[in-house]
Amino acid sequence: MAPIKKTILHITPFFSPNIGGVETHLSDLTDTLSSQGYRNYILTYSPITTADTPYKPKEKPNQNLFIRRFTWIGGNLFHRLEPHPLLNFLYLTPYLLIRVFFWLLFHPVKFDAVHTHGLNAAVIGLVIKPIFGIPKHLVSIYSAYDAVPQSVSTKFLMRTILNHTNIVLTQSARSRVQLQNLGVDPNKLNIYRHWIDLGRFSPSPKTSKGQRFSVLFIGRLIPQKGALLLAKVAQDLPDIDFVFVGNGPDFSRLKKISQKTDNIHLVGNVPYHSLHQYYQRADVFCIPSLYEEGWGRVIMEAISCGKPVIASNLGAIPEVVDSTVAILVKPTLSQLKHAIQLLHQDRKLYHQMQKQCQPYAIKHFGPDNIRLIAKYY
Repeated sequence: MAPIKKTILHITPFFSPNIGGVETHLSDLTDTLSSQGYRNYILTYSPITTADTPYKPKEKPNQNLFIRRFTWIGGNLFHRLEPHPLLNFLYLTPYLLIRVFFWLLFHPVKFDAVHTHGLNAAVIGLVIKPIFGIPKHLVSIYSAYDAVPQSVSTKFLMRTILNHTNIVLTQSARSRVQLQNLGVDPNKLNIYRHWIDLGRFSPSPKTSKGQRFSVLFIGRLIPQKGALLLAKVAQDLPDIDFVFVGNGPDFSRLKKISQKTDNIHLVGNVPYHSLHQYYQRADVFCIPSLYEEGWGRVIMEAISCGKPVIASNLGAIPEVVDSTVAILVKPTLSQLKHAIQLLHQDRKLYHQMQKQCQPYAIKHFGPDNIRLIAKYY
């Protein structure tokens, strides 16, 4: 067996089998680190935003990966509290802190670093780092903060938390500027990119001749993701099929719309190992987010499967793609509708963008990006 390079403690409220882009990234991160000789311990919650998802409280997928999931209140509570930062903090942080503290107390592992994921987990990292003598604290930030309430206390707390860590990792230049404007020490801020499995997420020819042009949405069905807006677009474009993969609070409203609209197809949640098949069967991927996306992993997956993207121009999305593979628009009904019609009707433009997708993915979304994180351990 290869020698262990470092032993890393990961703390996060969200981890697989909870469904989401961050969760998928963290699975990729810890799997890849484990294969490269890093020992990883993950302390997290049971799935709290993906209803009725089975999970194992304790799991050891390989010799270098240990997962402990603490059962916690789920349902739609997180999404209801998301607009209220203090309540959201009280929901996510204190109980996880208590469970992490006692787990560490009874499992005397010598850690080289604690890597916390998100601001709530970062608070836990600040508490346990000195108590348990962990040399280094990294925090990854996955959100955009343009919409954060600009109160003096909020800004003070955010910069205090992040300035007391050793390294702050974020995915976009936009996020770096936002954090710097909040008062985070620029010397602590570092940019990295996610990566995906380019073997699984790869182009595949359509298997059904005569299949109608289709637009795919994959994501949590929550208001800020814009699924209901895309459904309104679908009602105006009956000759195009719209496929929605995911679940969440907006599912019931989408279902009512789909019952009156033949070209809307609801799939629900799909296991990640099968997700690439939905990208491959679609013609276009659409991410009509109404808020500042921190990155947008689904964009990477769609492009890797050879699918041009129509996306909101908010948040870090303009840093993920350029005009060779995507059309970025203000997320309104008229602009989304126009962009979809353009790619549906202009086949030359469509095929030109499609041809450029895989080379773009290979250049920007490959597994070498792991080095951008691992070097900080």
